[in-house]
Amino acid sequence: MNRDHLFRQALRLVAVAGVLIGFEVDETSWSQTTKAKGKTSAKRPNDLEEELAKYIAPLTGEESPIAVGKSVTVALSSGKTLADFEVTETLLGKEDETLKFLSVQDSDGKKKQKLASSAIARIRSGEHDYDVLLDPSKKGHVLLDVTQRDHDVSERLKGSRNRLWDDPTEEERSKTIAEYKEFLQKVQASCQFPLRLYETKFFMVLSDIPPAQVAPYVASLDAMYSKLSSAFGVPKDKNIWLGKCMVLAFLNEESFHAFERTFMKNTDTQGAQGLHHSASDGRAIISCYRGNNPSYFAVVLVHETAHGFLHRLRSSVHIPPWINEGIADWVAGAIVTQSKAVTERQKEGVELLRKTGSLGVNFFDERANLQPWQYGIASNLTNFMLQIDAGRYRMFILGIKDGFTPEEALSRAYGITPAELIAQYGRSIGLNGIRP
Repeated sequence: MNRDHLFRQALRLVAVAGVLIGFEVDETSWSQTTKAKGKTSAKRPNDLEEELAKYIAPLTGEESPIAVGKSVTVALSSGKTLADFEVTETLLGKEDETLKFLSVQDSDGKKKQKLASSAIARIRSGEHDYDVLLDPSKKGHVLLDVTQRDHDVSERLKGSRNRLWDDPTEEERSKTIAEYKEFLQKVQASCQFPLRLYETKFFMVLSDIPPAQVAPYVASLDAMYSKLSSAFGVPKDKNIWLGKCMVLAFLNEESFHAFERTFMKNTDTQGAQGLHHSASDGRAIISCYRGNNPSYFAVVLVHETAHGFLHRLRSSVHIPPWINEGIADWVAGAIVTQSKAVTERQKEGVELLRKTGSLGVNFFDERANLQPWQYGIASNLTNFMLQIDAGRYRMFILGIKDGFTPEEALSRAYGITPAELIAQYGRSIGLNGIRP
């Protein structure tokens, strides 16, 4: 089981969407006086990257998955599903390459719907699923054959012994949740103080923090899930967890250490305030303690749980620390606005970067153990990449999850190399010649 040994208090450090349109950036980057869009010289790949173009379904003729008379199941953006409806009419866009409206009816012909393409999230036709995506270059929605695409991605991932995560059935998810509750009951039985279980749609939080104080922390987890789902194109009601995400939030430090020793067989927790445990089967467990700084604890909680989200996003592929920590701190700063821990860490990182001119040893390594000040650089660099183009940042992350190296994913999404990225980032904060 992988462990992220972060949040070293002695170092004051927290340690471990419309389709091609991304998400808003609502946290100001330290010392980036102009937005990156005005500074970047990155190449501009096609709005719908060439790799995906081969999966775009034809919308005319018998090959069209939405030809009149075909039976389809339509998942709407609102979360509603129209199962086994017959296509009665399709209204296509310019040059018949995009979809404007889809008209369907049920088997009795009593329920009829005329659906705008923007209201449709996914269509199942035959044995294939199709995402309905906005292609800005065509100014309209296209159908992406995700079944064929995912088959090809799965073949690529086999080479690195990774895999796409399967969507659990409701029965499988219920079984996993029951197993989690049994585990949490054992934790409760081992403690000499009462713990209470709080459940939301996506989280199970076991805590001895006073109930009146727990609610904002639980709400921050749901807000984080919504934020990251929007960022990476996860439908808002989709549950990416293997059941739910387990979070154990203790009031006192010793309770946290005792849990780690007894249940996670982990004795290396000195100085840690929170840990994310991820398993190869897709399970994610977060453990942490509040301590004496409630707002800082909220940052710890969101940061660590964000690692769990990234673990479960699309595939088992590991996201390198400079990206993983950057995203975790970015979303923690965006959700926990009452704490300035993230922006202070960015300030500290940039100030040291100004003095040394270097990102530090092994910043880009796949298994780097980042130093405290490098967390500030990682989140600041995340902000910079989002400001260049949030949609391309999504493409970058999902490219890594689809089995491309970070260098390949960066080139595909932004059209630049890591060295070019760092050079542009340096210019955005008034530094030239930054060394990796």
